Amino acid sequence: MKKRALFSLVLLGALVTPGKLYALSVIVQYQGAPDDREIYFADVRTMVNRTSPDMVGSGIEIREIPVTVVYENAKKPEFAHMQLQFKCPDRFVLDKEKRALSENKGSVHAGDAVTFRIASGSYLLRRSDLKTEPMPETDWKTSSVPMLTKAGTLACNHIEIDQALHAAIKNDSFDFAGFGKRIAKLGLPADMAVIGETLPSEYLDFAWETLWWDKVADGKRPDPTGRWSTPVSEADKQAAMARLKQKQQELEAGTASLQASLLQSIKNNKADMKADPESAQSAGKHPDGSKMNKREKKLMAVFGGRPEQEVVDTMGTPDDFNQSNGTRFLRYSAWWEQQGVTVYGAQGVIGGDAGGYAECFSEFRIRRDASGDWRVDDIIVRADYGGSGSREIRLVCDDATKPRR
Repeated sequence: MKKRALFSLVLLGALVTPGKLYALSVIVQYQGAPDDREIYFADVRTMVNRTSPDMVGSGIEIREIPVTVVYENAKKPEFAHMQLQFKCPDRFVLDKEKRALSENKGSVHAGDAVTFRIASGSYLLRRSDLKTEPMPETDWKTSSVPMLTKAGTLACNHIEIDQALHAAIKNDSFDFAGFGKRIAKLGLPADMAVIGETLPSEYLDFAWETLWWDKVADGKRPDPTGRWSTPVSEADKQAAMARLKQKQQELEAGTASLQASLLQSIKNNKADMKADPESAQSAGKHPDGSKMNKREKKLMAVFGGRPEQEVVDTMGTPDDFNQSNGTRFLRYSAWWEQQGVTVYGAQGVIGGDAGGYAECFSEFRIRRDASGDWRVDDIIVRADYGGSGSREIRLVCDDATKPRR
């Protein structure tokens, strides 16, 4: 099985050059009429193999790709982040008699019916309160819906997609025509847009700041919590509309603004990933000068100045996601609760256990750096309790500050 292992290593090295990791996604589908538009994004860096041991050699491989859909409709969530799994033809078939591997020439092409399911780790961001909600896993289904066939084609042809991206990235440039020609062989649109955003929260910003900014400028973005609202003057509004018109003209001229954004992302990714020197000088303190507790110090030592993606990759899906005035907050929580129990006897109260609760959260504050990248600016860890001891506080804070993956 050496050949199979080799190709697994190819995937693990996807989009990686020495010391660099390119953040790239594609816009799989853009659909719907105004007020009910949807944009589907796929992170092409993290297409993974989920084939169970008992399926090895069956001719079927389970491939997983993260797909996020951002909704415009006020009655729908802000976004839904799905771990989509597809049944793909195994890349290599084992001949049990000859004990040899042969490459399977059959592959999935866009337009083909695909067998898929929504796997664990999927969630949505509610529009009503901007809190995350787990999405249930689904059974396997077969579909020819355009978005699913294209996402399945990306997942099942991960090696070809990886090779196409590697071939397209040349120094600080991207060969859009060459990339389109390669993926067109798989039935995918030659003009499929490649972008530098990879996080669900970044997709959300991208949709409203790049494609639906006219609704933002007119104050028509669905905003039941009021957290997206930013008072603007008439001059600011006119300037925003002028930028929108320019972007629209660029898009009509050939997606120039999307391409320019991607090129800037590639350039930023090639820059050295170094934390702000000023942050190092103030180690052990919050930006306001107050001292950090021991848990905050430990987390900042690991995440201080690091990209938002690393927090999500390490810590898992946050329990809460908020954004206000250009700052994002990712919160991870844990709690403990025990009901009080009283034991009565013939002579009255004779014993029992005291009730109590303890809760703790760690909150990562994320801000843009000088290059426009979202990085960890501050971390706070707070705890509360009632009727419980230090042991419970310690345990729940350990849970709130440890990785979930």
